[in-house]
Formats: sequence, structure tokens, C-alpha cells
Amino acid sequence: MERRALAGVRVLDVTQIIAGPLCSRALADMGADVVRIDRPPARNGRAAPGPDAAGGTLHLGKRSVVLDLKHPDGLAAARELACWADVLVQNLRPGVMEGLGLGYAALAALNPRLIYVSISGFGAGGPASARPAFGATAHAEAGFLWVEQQAHGEDEPRAPGHQIADTLAGMNAFAGVLAALYDRDRTGRGQHVDVSLMDSQLSMLASMYNDYLNKPAGSAWQPFRHPIHRTRDGGHFTINIGTQGNWQRIAAAFGRPALPLPQPPAAANLQVGAWMAAVTADEAEQALAAAGVAYGRVLDVDAALAHPHTAARGMVTGVTGADGGTVRAMRSAIFLSELENQPLGPAPQPGAHTAEVLRGALGYDEGRIQALLADGAAMSR
Repeated sequence: MERRALAGVRVLDVTQIIAGPLCSRALADMGADVVRIDRPPARNGRAAPGPDAAGGTLHLGKRSVVLDLKHPDGLAAARELACWADVLVQNLRPGVMEGLGLGYAALAALNPRLIYVSISGFGAGGPASARPAFGATAHAEAGFLWVEQQAHGEDEPRAPGHQIADTLAGMNAFAGVLAALYDRDRTGRGQHVDVSLMDSQLSMLASMYNDYLNKPAGSAWQPFRHPIHRTRDGGHFTINIGTQGNWQRIAAAFGRPALPLPQPPAAANLQVGAWMAAVTADEAEQALAAAGVAYGRVLDVDAALAHPHTAARGMVTGVTGADGGTVRAMRSAIFLSELENQPLGPAPQPGAHTAEVLRGALGYDEGRIQALLADGAAMSR
């Protein structure tokens, strides 16, 4: 088996939705032993959420135990798993883990080496820290929706088509874990990694906010957006002009290598738009590529997945599921020359590893495991 950077690192996953599962999936891809705590069936008879509740591919390579954290024995087992773990990742509603006695202060007292990751809407401190939030909350309150509105010149805010803040927070949490593990090697102690959707979204907008933070008050801010150009046959491209050198390559692609860069920038974009409107998408791509222009052809999801470069990089990977079928998923975008970083295996069904983990991680004997299963403190599939 290939070497993995985090082989031997033990992670307890108490996560939901996107940001938390994305962080722990990244840790699993790096080789960590990630054990999820899944909920038992709800008391109203509805089934517990399975892997697809957060997107099955966000749980690839993990193990699952089902524990009832409202049962004292289930909660005790969870506490023992936190003592077994090197890292705990949680993104439950603010205050839930503390109410269960599973907050950072309580668990750090039991396991000083524990790296405890909290992902929340607004972070561990500040007047909004107790507020529940989803990614859309951060999109709105960090100014991202307003920025999109300004960039498109529209009368109403424009929402993105993807969970940007959740994804940013998940990857920031992953980076925080790596930093904390490195620091623990030097100090012997764990720490609290505090990541929020709001902070992550603000950080993403840093280059835009720089104008507000450092330019004189009242300076006009201009939204930054590369225009989308339409070809004669309905294709769409984005072309970055930026510098005189870029312009010369673009002009050469359309047979006008000596044409000076028009001013202001809007005039240059209008000229490019006129050139693009006169050719087909394939003609435009051939000319732009030959001239070394930085361009992007607008693709739908199917075309993006079928792109030859996507295949060449191995960004779409297949994992054999428990039923023998293949689950296709995006692999990590981090390529390491000496280490593997592909999914370790399929997403587990909730409770698929309950007995295995209780036995192997906590040393429970069969009698104790069966007692937990019998009284509903734990469940096994």
C-alpha cells in the first residue's frame, strides 16, 4: 500500500452537512483513521441519516459507529473515543457539544494531546458566536452576495450556485489540523482549532476588501469581473486581457498583432467581444490556444468532467462500494510526489463498524458490546 502522510492519526468525526465532513474526508484521504459517530434512528421512527445526508462522497474512507449521545452509556463511549483520538472534528449547532460534556475544555482535560476542531457559523468568540448559520448566512453577511450584485450590475443580490463558504471552511479546518499536528510534534500538546463560515468567507474576499481597508475614505471601488464573450455559434469564453503582453497575444490570435491596447479597459473588452462574435467557438479556441492566450471556455458540468485534462490528472476517481458497485467521486486537488492522497474506501453505512471500533479502539469485550447494543446505547449494522 502506498505511503500516506497521516497514516496512524486517529480522527473522531462528529460532523454534518458539508464543511465538517469535507474536512474529515480530506484527513481520511491523507491516510487518517476517521471514525464517524452517526446518530441512531430518531425516536419518532424516522431512519437515521445515512452517508448521503452530507453527500456520500464526503464520507469516503471513513468508519462509522452509531451511538446514542442521549444515553449515558453511548455518551460515555463517545467520551472514550475522544480520549482515543488525536483529532476531533465537529460542526454541530453551537453549544450542543458543550451541553453533552464534549466541548473542548472538558475533553482537553481528559486528553491534553487532542486537537479539537470546531467549525461554526461565526466562530467561538464574538457577539454572533451562538448564532446558527449555514453557508448562505456567511455569503450574505460577509458581503459576498453584494459583491456579486455589483459585479453583474444587477438590482438585487446574486447568490452563488454552490456552497462556497462551507467548502472554504472545510478546507481551512483541514489546514488548521495539519498546522496543529505539526505544532503538537514540538510541544506535545493539542489545541483548539476554531474555524467559521463567516471568517472563511471574509478571508476569501481579502483582495477586494483591501481597497476599503487601505485606500482613502470615499475612494470609488470598482467591481472586478472578467466579461464573458459569446461566439457566433453560441459558445462562451472568458479572456483575461490585463497587460500589454496579454493584449498582443489576443490581437495576434485575431490577425491584428500590431493593434495597440485600447483604453479604457472597457474598450479593449468591447474589441475582443466583437472579434469573438465573428467566429465559432472551435475557431476561437484554436486561435487563442495557438497564440498562447489565457482563456477559459465555458463548459457545463458534463463537459468539465469529460475534459481530457480532468481525466489526465485523475481528478475523477472510482471507489468500490459495499455492494460491489463503483462510486465515482472527485479526488483531492493536492498532489504529493512521495505520498498517496486518494480515497481509502467507500462511505460506510451508519453503524457498519460499531462493534469493530468499540472492540479495537476502546477494548470493549463482547459482553459489554452486546449490552450496549441491547439497551440502545449503540447500534450495529
